[in-house]
Amino acid sequence: MKTTGQRLYALMCLLVMLAAAGCADGGRQSQSPTAMVESLQVATRKLAFAGTPFAEVGAYEFVSGVATLRIDPAHPANRGIVDLLGAAGSDGLVRYRTDLAILRPVSPARASGVMVVEIANRGNKLALGRLADGAPQFDTAQQAGHAWFMRQGHTLAWIGWQGDVALGKAGQVIGTDFPVVRNGSSPVTGLTEEEFVFDNAAPRSRGPLTYPVAEGAKDQARLLVKGYPGSAPSELPRASWRWLSDSEIEIDRPTPVDGGAIYTLIYTARDPRPMGLGLAAIRDVTTWLQGGKPDAAGQVNPLADLRPKISILFGISQSGRFLRDYVWEGFNESANGGRVFDGAMALIAGSRKSFANARFAQPGRYSRQHEDHFYPGDQFPFTYAVTTDSVTGQTDGIFARCTKTDTCPKLMHLDSNLEFWQARASLLTLDATGRQMSIPDNVRLYLMGSTQHGPAVQSAAGICQQPNNTALQAPLVRATMARLIDWTRQGTPPPSSRYPLQPGDFAKLDRAAIGFPDLSPMGVKFPAVMNELAATDVGAIPFRSLPGKTYATLIPRTDADGHDLAAVLLPDVGVPLATHSGWGLRRAGFAEGDLCGLNGIQIALAPDAAKRRATGDPRPSVEERYGTRAGYVRQVEAAGRKLQGEGLLLGEDVDRFIERARSEPRVGHLPP
Repeated sequence: MKTTGQRLYALMCLLVMLAAAGCADGGRQSQSPTAMVESLQVATRKLAFAGTPFAEVGAYEFVSGVATLRIDPAHPANRGIVDLLGAAGSDGLVRYRTDLAILRPVSPARASGVMVVEIANRGNKLALGRLADGAPQFDTAQQAGHAWFMRQGHTLAWIGWQGDVALGKAGQVIGTDFPVVRNGSSPVTGLTEEEFVFDNAAPRSRGPLTYPVAEGAKDQARLLVKGYPGSAPSELPRASWRWLSDSEIEIDRPTPVDGGAIYTLIYTARDPRPMGLGLAAIRDVTTWLQGGKPDAAGQVNPLADLRPKISILFGISQSGRFLRDYVWEGFNESANGGRVFDGAMALIAGSRKSFANARFAQPGRYSRQHEDHFYPGDQFPFTYAVTTDSVTGQTDGIFARCTKTDTCPKLMHLDSNLEFWQARASLLTLDATGRQMSIPDNVRLYLMGSTQHGPAVQSAAGICQQPNNTALQAPLVRATMARLIDWTRQGTPPPSSRYPLQPGDFAKLDRAAIGFPDLSPMGVKFPAVMNELAATDVGAIPFRSLPGKTYATLIPRTDADGHDLAAVLLPDVGVPLATHSGWGLRRAGFAEGDLCGLNGIQIALAPDAAKRRATGDPRPSVEERYGTRAGYVRQVEAAGRKLQGEGLLLGEDVDRFIERARSEPRVGHLPP
């Protein structure tokens, strides 16, 4: 038997459909032949979070389905999509499908008019983890976290873009179904490479391939192995590995097994897909949602009654890099002209873009110091402003195209400390020689000081030498998202950039020059490597850098605790109980000494002066810093209120930091 709330919800859905159906003809006429949503098949429409109401906004609903689109490869807005023409049907148009999922207020009258579109990360929905400390599922009240985002009345949407993530089910995974590129009736083939770092000591491992091997090409494939990116590779004998299928190999790993060894398969692949279609999918589905009109078949637009007035594009890590591609390649101009997204937030992207809009692209790849080091996707331009690159001689910028068409979004770019070690983030503000670059007026840069790429739930070492970093990022993401929305909706200027901007904010890879404390008496080694960059030979397989075409990549300076100076330090770092940083090192047996993926470090402070002296720790102890638990809580509160006053922390998050400080076990030995 339905509850009163469920009956009201069903009646509202019916009224929305009836209202929207009245403008079906207008909807069909309003869509551009350049790009059109032909149909949306809704698979799920249900109350979210078990119908929990959020303040004055009320309940939310979750809608998901599959959109079928068509696009004209000949139109100028689409010509930049690699291989798009080779995927066209007999009518000259390309058809594809993409997942669409929406989390929206049930009552349009209580909605804010703001829609945030998150670019899914490998098909995953991550936004509510940053915007509400919530979960990627929306079934229970607990999964809403503290519900900051829902309490504002904002709408959140996901649109499939990654061509090697299959269509999901009921919005659980946000994927696509892109057509295969053909050369007439013949398959398209080409040399490519697939890299594997297994990070385990198994004697036998399997390697899945992004693209199947071309017919008759298995015997020509080569498998190489090396210990470190700069090492000379050895070719494994054919008897030590085998094809399990056209899309998977199995390797008998050399003994003794180094868990961090790098395996590279060089082979002729077939059946590429126009991966750049993801750029158009984000553009065209968003434009359709904004319009509120039905699809070409007359079916209801899920936002027909809730026409967003402000749209924000949001991307985390991989999807933050893709967001930079999206703007750089001109897709924030709709197929009919005009700006698609008013604002954008690129989170932990560094200076990179993505390996997406290319033949045999691998959108999930991204260069790190050890893994995937030579893969494309991290080349000039790096900065948002238009600059001339002294390494390649090119002139370009992430905002070059959108500046010409007046379609640039107001953009916030947030990085962790790790992005300077692994993603060459210094190239956002300094050129190839280390000279300071300008930042456009419609861009803000914020460094989430001394955090790792993504905060660890628990501090553990794994294959790294030291425990990873649990320092928080989400409170700063929420505060800057609130400021970004105010900036786009009301024109209220956000806080100035808090990021290393000048040459003096940086140092070369040297512990003393950076200012990081000497923790070697405690067994903590400082890195001797970072993810350096050179211009890439784009036509070479295996991928490789061009000799002598290197960029200066630098590291932010720190204080005596090892924490970033030109940064936003949230209270758990700014009032420290440990040294936090973005870098970590691999331990023995796993390419020892190279950077440990996306993991940072968290090195606890000594509880008191006696233990500090006994270990040779140069940092003041917890007791020496705070004296009492109340002294620690006072400093946390002062740091939080200061950030709140600067617009970089929400009041409710300050309260959470204070409450956490009151029960912090690491100050439990201090008197009250």
